[in-house]
Amino acid sequence: MNREEKKLETKNRILEAAMCLFAEQGFEATTVAQITEAAGVAKGTFFNYFKTKEDVRGKLDKLVTIDELVNLKDKPGPYTPRFLALIKTLGDSMAENHSMLLLSIQGMLANHQNIEESKDGFCLIIDNLVPVFEKGQQTGEFTTTIPAQTMACIATQIYLGVMLNWVMGISKDGFGDQLLLSFQVFFEGILKK
Repeated sequence: MNREEKKLETKNRILEAAMCLFAEQGFEATTVAQITEAAGVAKGTFFNYFKTKEDVRGKLDKLVTIDELVNLKDKPGPYTPRFLALIKTLGDSMAENHSMLLLSIQGMLANHQNIEESKDGFCLIIDNLVPVFEKGQQTGEFTTTIPAQTMACIATQIYLGVMLNWVMGISKDGFGDQLLLSFQVFFEGILKK
């Protein structure tokens, strides 16, 4: 196993250990020391990969979102109700910890490296959204006048905008409700008429 493969394996062990502990005893009750013990790595190794346990949770949230999008694209349409249900569920689950979401945004923008990593994560989400919009276009659910790539980019921009709006407290509606409303407007614009 080469160096890069070993690093990836270590990072995945940390993520898997954290996911199990978060599910078993909750996010707040889980410590970095417990995560490192369960992953079989030193505390210093943890901090080579993640700044905080919040950073780990943010990474896990992105992985779950990507898994859900992969599952969505493998199912038959219509996609609009499935996507709206997914985005509402995602928003409601993330809204349970306002300060965590704020830390996630701060972490994304903290420095150039974090920005690049966040950009990579959102590009992966876009890459997984494009096939959903393409399938919706092929089945006649979505307009073909807007490229699927553009739809995926705009959907990601809406998500980021609503997240920032909610964290700043501009609207008093729940995060899931704000996402749902924003995406209902988005889908109204791309549905084939």
